[in-house]
Amino acid sequence: MKTFIVFAVVIVSCFAQRSPYAGRLPIGYPYIEPSTAAPTTAGLGNRFGDDVGTTTTIRLPLEALGDAELVRRLSKLPIEHQPFWLLNWRALEENRNRPQTYPQRGNSFIEDKFNANSLQLNSLQGFEKK
Repeated sequence: MKTFIVFAVVIVSCFAQRSPYAGRLPIGYPYIEPSTAAPTTAGLGNRFGDDVGTTTTIRLPLEALGDAELVRRLSKLPIEHQPFWLLNWRALEENRNRPQTYPQRGNSFIEDKFNANSLQLNSLQGFEKK
C-alpha cells in the first residue's frame, strides 16, 4: 500500500509540472497542418527539362506589384526621372549578385601554423639542435 501511494505521488507530481492548458505538445513552434498539396508523380518526367514550354520567373521589385511592363517602361526613362525604389532595387540586386568581399587578415595574437608565409619561413630557416 505504501509503494502504491509513493508511486501515485510521483506520477501526480510528474503530471503537475505542465499546465493542462498548455497542451500535450512540447514547447516550441505550434503544429501547423500542411496547406500545400502533395507533389504528384506527373512532374517526374520533366525534371531534366524535357518539356519545351518551361518559363522562368522574372525578378521584379516589390513596389512593381508583379507588373513587368511597368518596370520596362520606367527603365526607359532617364535616371533622374526614374523612381527611387527602382534605382534602389537595382543597386540591391547588383549587390546580391556580386557581393563585395574583403580578404581576411591573420590573427596576430595566435601563431598560425598553416599560414603559407610561416611555412616558407620555416623551410628557409635552418633550425639546429644544440
